[in-house]
Amino acid sequence: RVVLLDAPDAQTVAAALEDDPHAFSIRLSHDGSSVTGVSAHAERYPLSTCSGATTPIRALVGAPLSVASLELKRHANPRSNCTHLFDLAAWAIAHAARGARGTTRYEIDVPDAIDGRHEAALRRDGVEVLRWVLKHGCIEAPAVYAGQQVLGGFTRWASSTLAGEELEHALMLARGYFVSLARIYDMAAAGSHPAAEHPMPSGSCYSYSPGVVEEAWSLPGNRRDFSDEPAALLRWFHG
Repeated sequence: RVVLLDAPDAQTVAAALEDDPHAFSIRLSHDGSSVTGVSAHAERYPLSTCSGATTPIRALVGAPLSVASLELKRHANPRSNCTHLFDLAAWAIAHAARGARGTTRYEIDVPDAIDGRHEAALRRDGVEVLRWVLKHGCIEAPAVYAGQQVLGGFTRWASSTLAGEELEHALMLARGYFVSLARIYDMAAAGSHPAAEHPMPSGSCYSYSPGVVEEAWSLPGNRRDFSDEPAALLRWFHG
């Protein structure tokens, strides 16, 4: 997964992410204290309804600029939004809140597990800032994270234990790990089928919201494998 945050001027952040099943972008404007505009684009997505999430993300207009993602959740319900667009907006807002200018590129590598064990790494502008050793989804190292299940209350633990960029990096890597698990499913073999048949909790995101999930179908041809060509990630994005 690659996440790109670009502040071409003092009032704008253009952001994008891409991984195997997703490709989204956001353009955010602000006045230095709050969000004044949000537009989103869905380039590639796993369910037929996902592109509709470009509308509810506009509810972030008026949200305060903050490096804390919890502030954003107080302003808008993340479960009414696409998980990945909401994450991207949070990272874009944090980028603006820090007064960052220019481009920051994050790269997340989560190789497939062997005997339940693997490593996950996050790089910022080519420099590794976080690496986890995991076994069956439980972090073994580094020590501060040891014993934490990435998919079991990790956000709550991280938000109460970490702060600043360390928290942002941990949540970014956790989301990358979560997305990487989709690689174990052969969506092409499964064919197109109703999203309501998936083992996802109702109301967990925009496409699984009541009134939307009933119309959602999987898109088996959406996935891309960047294992051998990571440079192709975000090739479609032009800021």
